[in-house]
Amino acid sequence: MNEPLKYLSDRALSELRNSISENIERYTGNGFEEYAFLPSWDISLKINFDKNLLATLDTKRQRAIVEIDLANSKIVGKALENLTPSLANEERIWVRLSHLEAFEYSRIRWLTGKEGEYLVSSIERHFFAPTQTIIRDDHALSRLWWNYHIARTCMPDNIDKALELILKTADIRSNFVERIWMSSRRNIAGAVLRAMDTQEWITDAEQNFREFMKVLNRQGGGIVFEALSESEADAFVQECTDRAMNIMGAV
Repeated sequence: MNEPLKYLSDRALSELRNSISENIERYTGNGFEEYAFLPSWDISLKINFDKNLLATLDTKRQRAIVEIDLANSKIVGKALENLTPSLANEERIWVRLSHLEAFEYSRIRWLTGKEGEYLVSSIERHFFAPTQTIIRDDHALSRLWWNYHIARTCMPDNIDKALELILKTADIRSNFVERIWMSSRRNIAGAVLRAMDTQEWITDAEQNFREFMKVLNRQGGGIVFEALSESEADAFVQECTDRAMNIMGAV
């Protein structure tokens, strides 16, 4: 079911952020449903989202975290496919979603087993998104959207494969996604994903991937990646792979 995507007013966001301690029972209980139609919580954007699809977020904690994040990244990405990268950096959208439409998922995923100061810290980090880094890496919903967006940007013909590669381990995700210069340059990022898919050595060990990324950064200085053809980008990444393997004594 498609509905208008909504967000909070600045004042509502500020009040919510400053009243975490007073709202602990809401965060660990039934949430904020009665706030949904307050004028300050009910500001519509001119884009729709799939509310029913978002409601299918997987909350089964017995599954591996990587497996859950993979499935949920697809759900959030598709449910919010009309969201633009610029809007995806708007905290007020994500705060409403984590407190209302996706509250149950956010609570189970990030607050289960937390108490005291750890509970408050988790709420601050996963229910709010005051910086671009937190939006990209920590907020309960926005991190999943960015996973999908980057996968779709870098490998549009096989988004599922791109997500599998990016989310193989937390270390790979952080090294790949945090490098905005690369993920925003589709051709070089796509070449990296193709290399990860076809050359097992790159992701066989975290140290391998870290060294590969270090070489990629060193060798990429001054290169205008946007000007490279796909074959040229693949050749550059292969050169970086060979150098990294040589450094690690793999050849």
